[in-house]
Amino acid sequence: MEQDTDYMNMRHIKNNTTPPSERETGQETAGGRISITSTHLGIACLIVLIISLAIAIGLRVQGLQMNKECGCSVPLNRTLTFALWKLTELDGKLQKLSEAVLSLCSILGNYSESLCPSGWKIHNQHCYRFSTDTVNWDSAKQQCESQTSHLIIINTEQEQNFIKKSLESNPGDYWIGLTDRESEGNWKWVDGTPVSFTQWYQGKPNNWKGNENCALIRTSGWNDYICSDHFPFICEKRALTCVEAADIEKYCS
Repeated sequence: MEQDTDYMNMRHIKNNTTPPSERETGQETAGGRISITSTHLGIACLIVLIISLAIAIGLRVQGLQMNKECGCSVPLNRTLTFALWKLTELDGKLQKLSEAVLSLCSILGNYSESLCPSGWKIHNQHCYRFSTDTVNWDSAKQQCESQTSHLIIINTEQEQNFIKKSLESNPGDYWIGLTDRESEGNWKWVDGTPVSFTQWYQGKPNNWKGNENCALIRTSGWNDYICSDHFPFICEKRALTCVEAADIEKYCS
């Protein structure tokens, strides 16, 4: 019995002799681990919250900045919707324009090579009209201008030869756009340019009786004459640009 008592006492002493530091250390270590994990989770949640707020604020600032850059006084999504609507409207207008171009191409395709008004002759991209009315030089000038043209200006021998050949089927004297009324002997065309080419008839101009200040053309050459006399006249203007079949096919196909 005593032995049993001694045995129990020995176990009690042995258990009590375990270093307290080991037990306490184990409790502190476990508690320390739990405390550190909780702190880390809290910090992580805070960081996620901060990042989320930063992203939301950044997106809002970016939207406001885009609104400011485009001058928008309404939210960007409404601005984009309006822009898409305008693009749709523009597409409809472009469609109508395309139809109009096709219609114009069809009309151009029916034009002849000569784009002069009816009754006018074509030569070197210029149109010429030989009037049958007989009027004075000033009236002839006005009538040509009323038809968006001018009294003929002859600048080259080639043009002179074209007029001369045309006069073979329309004989007579015709007013041309040449005068020296501003300064005797200083002949100028109706557009104010000086004369660089002439085809005066022999002995002309002679300013007979000191009153011949306007020029006529006939098959034999030019002649100065009294501006108040009545003669037919020749008008001139540029022809419209000729439309070649290849151009129509290229731009209207």
